[in-house]
Amino acid sequence: MTGREATTRVGRRTLNGTTSTAAIALVGVACTAVGFAAGSSGAVDWGFAVPALLAAAALSSVVGFAFSALALALSGWCFRDPVAMVGTFLVCSIAIQTLSVIRLRAALDPKTLAPFMLGGLAGTPLGTWMLLHLDAPRLGALLGVLLLGWCLFMLLRRPGWTLRGTVAGDVVAGALGGVTGGVAAFPGAVPVLLLGLRGWSKERQRATYQPFILVMQLASLASLDAQGGFARLDVGTLPLPQVAAATVAALIGANLGLRRFARLDERQFARWVLVLLAASGAAMVVRGSLT
Repeated sequence: MTGREATTRVGRRTLNGTTSTAAIALVGVACTAVGFAAGSSGAVDWGFAVPALLAAAALSSVVGFAFSALALALSGWCFRDPVAMVGTFLVCSIAIQTLSVIRLRAALDPKTLAPFMLGGLAGTPLGTWMLLHLDAPRLGALLGVLLLGWCLFMLLRRPGWTLRGTVAGDVVAGALGGVTGGVAAFPGAVPVLLLGLRGWSKERQRATYQPFILVMQLASLASLDAQGGFARLDVGTLPLPQVAAATVAALIGANLGLRRFARLDERQFARWVLVLLAASGAAMVVRGSLT
């Protein structure tokens, strides 16, 4: 390849990257405009919720979890109806998890993922039952305290110390993830912290817990519906155009987060994981204390 051809190819890549960035920015502006045009629908202040959800998706997608915790911190005040808030967060979360799994599909290992899935599907109905019959916010606050303690342990642990995994351990971790997914909408809590001790690459970690989180979210929805959790929901609190705009904005944010993920080294990724685990734990503690 001649020097001129190399320069031309680099120029084309730069132009394509610039065009892609401009298109993403344009769509993001359009989604925000839809939110501001909708204004306050009585249940949601969409003009502020849409860009806040984009930011939450961008931050959470750097490591692949904690969207709901960040969305609650950044946009919770925009929602005056908890049903509208939970419904919007759930739609956005499933969308960005699906995008992330598609982007990570080359690193997926079904044999590694299977024990987590098996345990998670078994634990999800119990978590849903706990959500409907026990003091879920207080249980979430307890989980938050445990997460904060775990982050402190990870900061103080001896560098290079790793944990060897077993199939039985992965099944148990998946089951606990299913329970925390049902009761606190955080199925990745246990698998994420466990995989962080394996010494795996960032791609292998995400390709294991990311599809697990997606499947557990869908399983939690099915279990909640089967146990009558949707009986009192008013779908009218979720206007389709605004929710669609929020979802597209979240996908844009996820794309930005995935780009940042690709540039992280292993140490930086581990730090991001700890920060977002701690943020999730803090959000759960605050929510439990205010309930």
